[in-house]
Amino acid sequence: MFDAFTDWLKAVVGDGYQYSRGMWIDSPSVNGAFIASVEQMGGPAPNVEDRVIRFKVILLGPRDGRKHVVAVEQTMESLAQAALGDSSPCGSASVRAVGEAVGPGYTSENRPWYSLDFEVLL
Repeated sequence: MFDAFTDWLKAVVGDGYQYSRGMWIDSPSVNGAFIASVEQMGGPAPNVEDRVIRFKVILLGPRDGRKHVVAVEQTMESLAQAALGDSSPCGSASVRAVGEAVGPGYTSENRPWYSLDFEVLL
């Protein structure tokens, strides 16, 4: 399901981000990159036949990129809006945002970030 969710994320966000399975590793090769960090978080116990998997998505701007905070915020908002529609990963019934986006925050490398959790109903 992780790969299917990441494919959905890429379809919404596009090619402007580098994707990291779990926490990203900062290095000179990604200093100017926008990063999408995706973590699978489990979910509640199955209810009858329904399974719910949670994913935490953290979108980050480039290193020393405080000026990109609005772009990161807008990308996160487009993800939240997509989770309200009919698009969903293969094999799932729906994707929905859990709450509202958290942010902006800034890493020690001055990367602006926003975070949002998603639930995938199987």
